[in-house]
Amino acid sequence: MTSETQLIQAIKSGDQAAYKQLVTQHQDYVYSVCMSVLKNRDEALEAAQDTFVKVFRSISKFDHKAKLTSWIYTIAYRTCLDYIRKRKKTVDLENANHSISALDQSGELNLEKRELHKLLEQAIDKLKVDDAGLIRLFYFKEMSLKEIVEITGLSESNVKVRIFRARKVLAEIIEKDFGDIQNFR
Repeated sequence: MTSETQLIQAIKSGDQAAYKQLVTQHQDYVYSVCMSVLKNRDEALEAAQDTFVKVFRSISKFDHKAKLTSWIYTIAYRTCLDYIRKRKKTVDLENANHSISALDQSGELNLEKRELHKLLEQAIDKLKVDDAGLIRLFYFKEMSLKEIVEITGLSESNVKVRIFRARKVLAEIIEKDFGDIQNFR
């Protein structure tokens, strides 16, 4: 399949190979989104599978107003939020060390950066679930405001305000829990 439209049409007509192609193209990033939100490997794998089931069930409703990738990642993000709301318990922070690739020039993990990242993850986990998700999408996944708007369904101004407020709360959490905020720069 060469074009997104052809791929979608093939899936809508029941072409299993086209659906498999869609999953193959997007599975790594969907898993990455799920892992960054849920911070639990098993739960992220399950959420990624649920995402693709939801994509398959609702592909007929895809209207091409957004990019296919944004639509899929929106489903993944919202699926993860549903998982968090269901579990209503805190995330095991010791297992949250998965998402940093802080390598020094020799290729070995930079322990200081890893430790700072762990502390930052702990602080982000104290934010409201939706705000933590916005922070992760904007800073860790380096998504644009437009992409975040498409994924969350919020207005651009609302995304900007919520990220601004979440950063402010995050700074307060870091200052309160970990001391001098200068350690995080």
